[in-house]
Amino acid sequence: MDNVTHAIAGLLVADATVEALTPRGRTPDPAFRRHARWASAVANNLPDLDFLYRGVTPGRLGYLLHHRGHTHTLGVGMLMGLASFFVLTRLWRRSVVSSERLPLLLLSLFGPWIHVSMDFSNNYGVHPFWPLYSGWFYGDAIFIIEPLYLVATIPALALASESRAGKMLLGAIVLVGVALAWVTRFAGVGTALTLTLAAAACAGATYATPRRARTWVALALSASITLVFFTGSRVARARVHEAATANSAQTIVLDDASLTPAPSNPFCWSAMVAGRRAERYELFVATVSIAPKLVPVDSCELEPTGHSLHLSVPTLSSTASVRWDAEWSHPLAELRELWRDDCDARAYLRWARLPFWIRQSNGELLLGDLRYDRSPGLDFAEIEGTIPPTNCPRRVPPWLPPRHELLPAD
Repeated sequence: MDNVTHAIAGLLVADATVEALTPRGRTPDPAFRRHARWASAVANNLPDLDFLYRGVTPGRLGYLLHHRGHTHTLGVGMLMGLASFFVLTRLWRRSVVSSERLPLLLLSLFGPWIHVSMDFSNNYGVHPFWPLYSGWFYGDAIFIIEPLYLVATIPALALASESRAGKMLLGAIVLVGVALAWVTRFAGVGTALTLTLAAAACAGATYATPRRARTWVALALSASITLVFFTGSRVARARVHEAATANSAQTIVLDDASLTPAPSNPFCWSAMVAGRRAERYELFVATVSIAPKLVPVDSCELEPTGHSLHLSVPTLSSTASVRWDAEWSHPLAELRELWRDDCDARAYLRWARLPFWIRQSNGELLLGDLRYDRSPGLDFAEIEGTIPPTNCPRRVPPWLPPRHELLPAD
């Protein structure tokens, strides 16, 4: 998730904590709310400090391997939260009362965990249990920036803010989110209109809700949004599996399916699938509607992918729910050879979930991941190397390759 959404989540959890600890009939202490909001918002963004050390592995590869790396683990997250607590309470030593210390400590400790759980919800992945387990976990349910969270939660936060500047800043975030829905190519007019109406409805309903209940309503709305998208992801995955295994001349072994919804639209999904047929490694791109009678699959507006690959016409048969858009196929033996003989590829495959490779005419090797192949040029998730590599990457973290089941044992 983006850092604004992480901060908003921290503010909401802080307000819920303050409301829960304030006796009924009393108004929350403004100083306590201010301290709680700062502690929680900071803690909810601490894991993204990984940018400070990504350079230990040079180039794009360092970003890919260390982003959502060690700082996005439960143990390191709590240590960072503890350090944040001591720094903030030291700065506030004259204004923090003893009764605030425990809730501030808990907000600081668990803020990084909330961050990791939110990052889990999309298709980039996290590995929170390192060093006990270094494998990746993917939620495949929430778009990287989901405006519905903002329109559902910010009205309650704005009304609870003491300063006019705080109210205006929070309101501006909602307005920008709604405006982007109208101008970006990722969302259609229907989605933008729905988001606009949702923003107006949430603002009006929040204003009409009693003060003490506003935060809990915002939390309930956030949980409902999450539940809807995770349910949609489960349905979309099942539809993709059914469509991939039906009416195929050769049996397909599905290894993974990366799913991303359209922003603020739980009906339309982009599916990118890795599978095998007859000793060939294959990638498939599909558009999915989980309710084709209500939202036809051809009406789903999603960001295209696969621009570097020159994808082929799909050989799979589409269904009412799943439209196969393109595919790519290479011998599985080539992937295993890259893992065994090419140190650049070996490091890259510790991150790549849907890897592809292109041996270029100039003797260079292009490595990419279908999830983020958004343009013909080099994207943030693509790297170039020589064949054979001139220098092997340094300080490669020990993440379990997402496609480890396809690779030879060390």
